[in-house]
Parts: sequence; C-alpha cells; structure tokens
Amino acid sequence: QTMQEVFEAQVVRTPEAVAVVHEDRHLTYGELNGRANQLARYLRTLGVGPDVLVGLCVERSLDMLVGMLGILKAGGAYVPLDPTYPTERLAYMLADSRPQVLLTQSALRASLPATEIPTLCLDTQWELVATGATANLPHHTLPQHLAYVIYTSGSTGKGKGVLVTHGNVVQSTKARQMQYGEELRSFLLLSSIAFDSSVAGIFGTLT
Repeated sequence: QTMQEVFEAQVVRTPEAVAVVHEDRHLTYGELNGRANQLARYLRTLGVGPDVLVGLCVERSLDMLVGMLGILKAGGAYVPLDPTYPTERLAYMLADSRPQVLLTQSALRASLPATEIPTLCLDTQWELVATGATANLPHHTLPQHLAYVIYTSGSTGKGKGVLVTHGNVVQSTKARQMQYGEELRSFLLLSSIAFDSSVAGIFGTLT
C-alpha cells in the first residue's frame, strides 16, 4: 500500500469525522480528501507523478495537510521547506532537490528565494485548483516510490536530502499503531513538517 491509500481507507470509514483543526477552522475527512484530490489533479497537469518532487513551504495551517496529501495523491513526493529557515538554506534546498513545482502561501512569497520553479499559492490561487473533481484519482504510485524528502540539519556541512518511500512510511506508521495499541484520537503538531518526527504524528493520527 501507499500512504494515500491508507488515508483513503480511513476516509471511507469516517467521512464526517473532523480530520484537522487549525484555530477556528476545520476540515472533515471527506472535505480534506476532496481538496487534496483537486490539488492532485492540478499537479498532474504540471507533470507531477511518481518520484517527482514538489516543494511545500507553508505555515501551520489547513493548507499544510491539503498540500501534503495532494502531492502524494498526484503521485509525487513532498519536500518540506520550513518558512522560518534562513533564505540561504531554502535556496540551497530548492537548488539541490530541483522540485517540479513549489507550493506556498501568499504571505511567504516575498520572503522566498528567487526561483524559476513554477509556484502556486494555496490560499490566493486556489481558484486554479477548485474546478477539479473531488473524487479519488487512479493510483500511479507503488510502495517503492518516494513519499517525501527531508533534509538533515547540516550541522556537519550542507544538509542532505533523505529519500523516504511509501513502503517505509506505511510500515513505520502501522508498526507504531501495533506497538501502542490504542487508536490516536488526536495529536497536537508541535514540530515543523521539515522535522521527521512530524510524519509519525500526522499520518499515525490521520490513518
């Protein structure tokens, strides 16, 4: 299985349950899935597919999860870019990973390093995405394809992108669920999505 397939199975089980809350806004599983599907369809028109990288530079928000899931559903792998990183580090990560597309938010656009990568603001340019169907897409991804690329801190030099496959993520997620036994009812995301521990909390709870 891939991570989006495990998520979609949870959507079928609990479509009306709240999936994510940010401040006074929330999305149900059905709503989150639908928005992610719309984004995935748009990303596919831009050439995103298996093992194609997509940069994700967003603040903590509903857009963050829509972006992550939309990239996975398109078949691509997300590269999380923490907007609080120095511009030089962001520029290096973009140059090193060479993503096909960069997803961000309008408030962050001016602070991002200059780039020729096609950029979509998930908040102010959503009308480009909103015309797409909300139904699940055919899957083009296999467990050996990339799910995300997270950069190391670079404390001993330049950070290196660590390639993580869907098989890795699904196995580690299910192993945690088996180990802890109880279902996670909620999770307060404290770490940046550019830090690997975020993956366990996000996907372990959403699935």
